[in-house]
Amino acid sequence: MKIAFVGGFGVAETMRVDVAPGPGETVTGGVLAVGPGGKASNQAVQALRLGEEALLISAVGRDSAAQIGRDLWVAEGVDDRGVISLDESTMVGFIIVDSQGENRISLAPGALDSATPYSCASALDLIGECDVVVVSFELNPAVGFEALRRSRDAGKLTVCNTAPAIEIPEDVLSCIDYLVPNESEARAIAEIMGWGVDSIESIAETFRAHGVRNVIITLGGEGVFFCSEKEASRLGSLTPSQVVDTTGAGDSFIGALAVSIGSGREIHDAIRFAMAAASLAVEQQEVIPSLPRLSRVEARLAEVMV
Repeated sequence: MKIAFVGGFGVAETMRVDVAPGPGETVTGGVLAVGPGGKASNQAVQALRLGEEALLISAVGRDSAAQIGRDLWVAEGVDDRGVISLDESTMVGFIIVDSQGENRISLAPGALDSATPYSCASALDLIGECDVVVVSFELNPAVGFEALRRSRDAGKLTVCNTAPAIEIPEDVLSCIDYLVPNESEARAIAEIMGWGVDSIESIAETFRAHGVRNVIITLGGEGVFFCSEKEASRLGSLTPSQVVDTTGAGDSFIGALAVSIGSGREIHDAIRFAMAAASLAVEQQEVIPSLPRLSRVEARLAEVMV
């Protein structure tokens, strides 16, 4: 199975502090780490570590930051033929992680904002080689929208990770098999779309009323809310042994979910598999080192089944 990940790559500059600063406040004593990031790139690496092939569709600059990505993709085995180079800079993300492992992220998107469906046309043609297509919106959303439309026309299984939260056209909503926002993103999209609903349950049902087939809303430590034509239910979270850094948890969840639903797992089992991966990802510092391999995910699942 091959999975296409359409979205962002960037360099993450992560500052670890005891307490994150408030407005107008300066704190010191932090420790800085610089490494590869970006949702689609992280998700592709997670899928590969779980045993599947991964194609990345993204945009970078012609700079040293882009080379960090190229080196990562070679090392991990990511197919980067869908990564285009533009004159703008590669995305940079500034991340503050506090002593509780909670993070705050700000992005300078650079080349990701400048990419268009036209400049990415040859990259999008590669979707035809894939079985599952995962779209997030760090890359210019117009590219993601086109990827979802093409994927639906080609009969591909589609997953949309709505990060960051944006307005999504009605015709694009109907192209999505699995919509996966976190709770804050779900609420933000409902407000942007003017739906006038605020409970998780009503937001999920409204997404479905607008054409989305399945909605999975991640709730952090509270687990997941899942809504389909057949059911609406909550699944409790899997408790990590410790919480060191939550930055990569969402990308680990999405990468593992794409692998599990693409391989035909029953949806509850697929979500549990993704939660197991995410629970492992929070136990280690920095995103790429934290993304677990298949043996560790299977071991975590075995632990919770005892």
